[in-house]
Amino acid sequence: MSAGPAREHHWDSLRAFLMILGIPYHAAMVYNARVLWDIRSPDQSEALTFLSGLLVTFRMPAFFIVAGYFAALMLERRTPGDWLRGRFTRLGIPFLTALVLVAPVQVALIDLNAGFSSAVAMTTALHHAGQDVTHPNFSWIAHLWFLPALLAYSLLLVLLLRQARTLHFAAFLTRAHAFCLANARLALLLLVLLISAWEVVVYLSHKGLLGSEGFLPYLIGHGVDPYLRYLPFFFVGVALRSAPGIRGTLVWQRGWALPAFGLAAAVLASLLRGRETAALAIAHNAVDAAAALVLSLVLIGIAERFWNRPDPRVERIVDASFSIYLLHHPLIIGLSAPFFLVDWPPILEFLLVCLATFLLSYGIHRLIRRSPLALFLFNGVSMHRKPRDIGQPQSPATTLR
Repeated sequence: MSAGPAREHHWDSLRAFLMILGIPYHAAMVYNARVLWDIRSPDQSEALTFLSGLLVTFRMPAFFIVAGYFAALMLERRTPGDWLRGRFTRLGIPFLTALVLVAPVQVALIDLNAGFSSAVAMTTALHHAGQDVTHPNFSWIAHLWFLPALLAYSLLLVLLLRQARTLHFAAFLTRAHAFCLANARLALLLLVLLISAWEVVVYLSHKGLLGSEGFLPYLIGHGVDPYLRYLPFFFVGVALRSAPGIRGTLVWQRGWALPAFGLAAAVLASLLRGRETAALAIAHNAVDAAAALVLSLVLIGIAERFWNRPDPRVERIVDASFSIYLLHHPLIIGLSAPFFLVDWPPILEFLLVCLATFLLSYGIHRLIRRSPLALFLFNGVSMHRKPRDIGQPQSPATTLR
């Protein structure tokens, strides 16, 4: 089923915006007073702790909704097999490239940061860096986790499409569609409750498995969260594309009630994040899920209203967003460490790190675009396909579609 015009610019713009938000989110995490990240500044900031907690409520959930929408869109144009093979190239190649070229630099910077912060002697930090660079482990995946997650979700979607041909499953989808159209507000409430329950179960499963003895529970625990946490959001995106009527009833169009609820839930989730008691952690996950879904639907509505037009300046950022995401993590770590040696206001350091990270990662992407091999390795774009002129209103060469 088709939904709207063939070219909807706001989806690309929204996805790029969400990926670039990784820069302020991770830069703010350096100064987080409650949640320990890869590195931590000796000068924590409650304002940046709140900002990171606010951004994390909706950034990745909204991204996976957009990814699900694109998945359903492309499956209208390609066979499942062709689309899935394309996914493994467009996502798998950059994942492997980043594991080989980006991850070793990142783990070394994390270890060296311990020397900058005087947590250990610099000679010890150098020794740890040498060990970690030569002995790969799960920590190498770091911010790259969303790529294998997208591949797993894509594979599951193709399997479910086959199941959808069966009589019983098709009848269930028809009834669900009719219910959502007839009971829009109730459907949204039920979806919020369902996703909230899902996140609480994921949290409790993750915590229980990590507390169990043995390598297998530890491995499964890290598979549960984050890999299962965002699965419902991906399929919400699939539904928004596959059933335009549902999209019209769920996505925010006007009014203040939905944005106000989403923002209030996000603020509460940010204030609850990192609290140590079990009850507050469960409450955080439940409220976080509600904020994630509602704010994502509001953001989609805002993007549809204000970003649904071609703009060469936006196109350049859209084109670079994948490279920026792959590169921003080690850049933030490397740029933040020298500030540990000075006594500057955390907000000023944060702003400088964000600006420098964006400019450097964008500049590196422009260099990547000059080489068909580099574009293939970092963005999965075929070397037989000539990169387009970004000023032309066409589909971006580096899109995650």
